[in-house]
Amino acid sequence: MKKIMTGNYDNCKTGNLVSISGDRGRLKDFVGESKMSLAPKKDFWKIWHDNIGNIDEEDNTRFYVREYYKNVLSKIDPKELYDSLKDETILLCYENNTDFCHRHLVAFYLELFLGIKTSEVRVNSKRQTYHCLERPDYLKKILEDEIKREYDMHGFDDLIDAYNLETCKITPLKYKLDLKSLTK
Repeated sequence: MKKIMTGNYDNCKTGNLVSISGDRGRLKDFVGESKMSLAPKKDFWKIWHDNIGNIDEEDNTRFYVREYYKNVLSKIDPKELYDSLKDETILLCYENNTDFCHRHLVAFYLELFLGIKTSEVRVNSKRQTYHCLERPDYLKKILEDEIKREYDMHGFDDLIDAYNLETCKITPLKYKLDLKSLTK
């Protein structure tokens, strides 16, 4: 299984780095690969940014998570995203590891739909060690709540089960045909 990580431009200078920020990391002189499909859309980002300090922080965070899911993540199949990333990819953005950032939402998206755990990391200059850092775990629950509001859960409580049914990877007992009853 591939290892997918997240980090910020200051903590990760070497490795399989992929920018997911709207400006592709230009403010930090990043010149590597980017995945613009994961960048936040400017219209909701601006509303969120302008609301910082003007409205309740939790409400503003929920607004951002809802809009990021609706406008970005819901348009990307989680398995296709995972398959498009190389082993040991580090998805990059600007914010510190414990600060609110959309890269954490991408990490939790992969975990909620595929069960793939990611780590927030700092890489030493020789790329020999990945130092795992904290991330704001409260964002996982907010994202899960927002996804469940919009996603067809097919009667499941778990997003992995609902996604697997949708992609035909499982056939839950309640959906199996009883062939004996059809022949009576």
